[in-house]
Amino acid sequence: MFADSLVVIGMAALSLGTIREAEGTVERSFLLRNAGWHAVCLSQGYTSCGCTTIQFAKDSCIAIGDTTAVILRFNPRGKSGEFFETGTLVYAVNGDPSARQSLTLSLEGTCLSSEESLAQQFPIRVYESLWLNANRFDLGIMSAGETKERGVVVLHRGEAGDNGQVSDRQELITVSFSADAQMPKGVQHISRTISVQHDGNTISIPIMLDVRVK
Repeated sequence: MFADSLVVIGMAALSLGTIREAEGTVERSFLLRNAGWHAVCLSQGYTSCGCTTIQFAKDSCIAIGDTTAVILRFNPRGKSGEFFETGTLVYAVNGDPSARQSLTLSLEGTCLSSEESLAQQFPIRVYESLWLNANRFDLGIMSAGETKERGVVVLHRGEAGDNGQVSDRQELITVSFSADAQMPKGVQHISRTISVQHDGNTISIPIMLDVRVK
């Protein structure tokens, strides 16, 4: 029964999927319609957590059949894992404060912390302070005389910059491979090494290139 009620046009519970802490606040807009027999006036809103805020036109009145928008914002700072946060909108029917009703909206999903995001992007650990995005690359099918390149992204963790501040630094190293006429046909696994300057030392890191020569 929708008498004297606000209803959501669409979904009242939205999934954000997988989000990353480092990407900052995520917001979604909900469209509400007055499906009742009287005007309703928005009086207050509250959320389930300080990480979530609700935005609406406070003290505005919605005529019969009219719509209004409500925004929920979720700040993932310091969050990790699954989350389910709600925002509740309180409204009065026909301007009568005693005739109050409420409508709850929600956002859910999974948050990857900054550390989890880095670990996902750079799963290969050479040292605790030196990570790679990959150490094996598929070059696909190549003909004799053809050259292909792949990029190895190196993450240097916790380096001190020129200003003395410690931060992470990413470095792109390009690996090139050329198929020659003497190379056997079929699938080949080519060993290579890349050289990385880290903590004042030159480190040789082995990688593997998979290629099918035709």
